Amino acid sequence: MRVKVRPLQCKGRMLPRQLAKEQPPHIGALRVAEERDHELSRSVLRARLLDTQGGTEIDLLPDLSDARLLWANDNRLRFAGFERVDNANYAQTWEVEVV
Repeated sequence: MRVKVRPLQCKGRMLPRQLAKEQPPHIGALRVAEERDHELSRSVLRARLLDTQGGTEIDLLPDLSDARLLWANDNRLRFAGFERVDNANYAQTWEVEVV
């Protein structure tokens, strides 16, 4: 599904609302699926935002692991989970709009 995504946190800290809204969205294909996480030694629900142009799949944002849907309404969704950045896990929330 083609979406616009705005991350609402940076390294686990909520961005000020105005700053989060001013950031240009990342546009790509949203994929949510259960996958094996070898570092955690268990399966996780993972959300990915992919650039699928040119026949390849390139991650536009760090994966959102242990993703859970917080709400969905009128082609808008919010996911929460954690992302791995520089070998550290940080809380992250995505604001998603279906385009």
